[in-house]
Amino acid sequence: MKSADAASGPTPQDVARQLELLAAVARRTGNAVIVTDSQQRIEWVNDGFVRLTGYSSDEVVGRFPSEVLQGPDSDPVARAHMAAAIRAQQPFDAEILNYGKDGHQYWVRIEAEPTRDAAGSVTGYIAVETDITERRITASRERLTRGIGEQLLSCESIEGAARIVVDGLVRTYDIRAASVWTVQPGRPVLRFVAGAVSSPDYTDWLEATSTRTFARGTDWVVGVGAPGVAWGTAAPCRKTDFWEQDQHGQYSRRAQAARKAGIRTVCAVPVLGPDGVLAVIEFGGSHAYPGHERLPALLEQVAQQFGAFVAQHQSRRAFEVLFQHSPDALLVVDASGLITAANTRANTLFGPVAGLNLWEQIEEGLGLLTLLAEDAPDVVYERLARRVDGSTFGAELTVSRAVGTGAPQNIVSVRDLTERRRAEEALRRSLAEKVTLVQEVHHRVKNNLQVLSSLISLQAAGVEDATVQSMLRDTENRIQSMALVHQQLYGHADLSRIGFDTYAQSLCGALRNSLAPSAELRMHTLPVEIPIERAVPAGLILNELVTNAFKYGSRPDGSCYVRVDVEPLEDGFAFTVSDQGKGLGAPEGRKVSMGTTLILALVRQLRARRIVGEGPGTSIRIEVREDGGR
Repeated sequence: MKSADAASGPTPQDVARQLELLAAVARRTGNAVIVTDSQQRIEWVNDGFVRLTGYSSDEVVGRFPSEVLQGPDSDPVARAHMAAAIRAQQPFDAEILNYGKDGHQYWVRIEAEPTRDAAGSVTGYIAVETDITERRITASRERLTRGIGEQLLSCESIEGAARIVVDGLVRTYDIRAASVWTVQPGRPVLRFVAGAVSSPDYTDWLEATSTRTFARGTDWVVGVGAPGVAWGTAAPCRKTDFWEQDQHGQYSRRAQAARKAGIRTVCAVPVLGPDGVLAVIEFGGSHAYPGHERLPALLEQVAQQFGAFVAQHQSRRAFEVLFQHSPDALLVVDASGLITAANTRANTLFGPVAGLNLWEQIEEGLGLLTLLAEDAPDVVYERLARRVDGSTFGAELTVSRAVGTGAPQNIVSVRDLTERRRAEEALRRSLAEKVTLVQEVHHRVKNNLQVLSSLISLQAAGVEDATVQSMLRDTENRIQSMALVHQQLYGHADLSRIGFDTYAQSLCGALRNSLAPSAELRMHTLPVEIPIERAVPAGLILNELVTNAFKYGSRPDGSCYVRVDVEPLEDGFAFTVSDQGKGLGAPEGRKVSMGTTLILALVRQLRARRIVGEGPGTSIRIEVREDGGR
């Protein structure tokens, strides 16, 4: 059995020892610890309390905790809960806003237990206060942004979105007033859209704000204010001690309202879009509330949410305008093929179709549904469609997935091909006629050049002077080289270009037959297509080079060997004429022939490059480039 002394409870020495142990533990904890007496006056505090509140032990001992720590913004519901628990001599747990010695605010969680004597009577309380400011700030920010984001999903207008933003802000931290302003294209001032205050006592601020206009600027001056600075600089603007700095001009009413509402800090944040500032969000609050220094960052996050909504809203409005005024019929079709919406052109073409199935308007519509189910992106089909009068027409259908519509939706664009096919047929006929006409022109030019060549040939046959006769033959060959270009174009599908490799083979073969039938001609040509405007001068140069090679490129034994190369370049083409004769010889005293003069003139005309190779024999290369060789 226990002794009588043991049954009577702990001795005063035991209590003193327990208090000493408790004090030792309390001094080492980072939390604030408060011990009160039976009258709930502070009896002892630890170092953690001093660090958290800024009060010394001497400044608080003998005072009530609520008198020292709580203020006008401390939650009255939490205060009533703690008071009721103390009256009932029960432990309690609460979260409340406290004030430090310098007026700064912070959130704490209080866990309090009553202390009892040997008889079980309450002798006071031991309370442990944990600083939860950071957690409350983070939770409040997440709650605000999540709530605004969820509400914006179902919002239909910018005004409604602005109302969601301001109502959410005034329920957060110590934001006492919030407003949203929008930028109007072509207007010199911001337009007030929505505002809210956290208490009916602050309506003076809202009235003074909603009736103001703000110009765009970069300095806090009359007529600009925080919203105007945020607009002008496209950056957040913040002012503390607002009522002391805004006493001038038309803003004195706002300053008076700010003093009445306890608004000391005003901050404005721009809402940015692709083309600049879309809107401005402004708030007013105190500068002592915990986390007040983070309010601009929070406001920027809210501005991003609001900006995303504005951009999406504008895109949606633009889409609606484009949808209704598209020259093509547009049908919104769900996964089952039901037409859920149609634009003006579709209703004109098909009649009212919303609520009908796609296959009632498009033949083989069931096949389209299979393709839609496969989610093929932006596929183009051709089908027969039925007009409102029952007639059918060829239609081009483009199927695209509609993004951001919730349930799977597809936009089917229907373009009537009737007029386009008529125009294409008319264009094909016109093109065929023009091709025939141009080919006939080339044929006639070729015939005229051949007649001219024949006349010169007849004239040469009647001339006895060998020099004159040679000159006439050279002229005849030049004309033939031009006629050959038109002959190729006459039978060519592309009337703007010819195959220079094929042309070179025909020209060089004709020249050998005319000038040196016994000569050996080697052709090494690769496919080269050149424009007609380059074909004639290039052909004349080739004619002169090959003619000179056959005339003057014989070997000492009298035999003649001529090689012609044609090859494409990355940015043009080149051809080379080589022989195994005695070479060009020294230029001194040599008379420049008409052929050489013609070659040099045509090289300049083509802005080409003439390269003379080293012997033995003669080798001349002509390079023609798209940029003129520069």
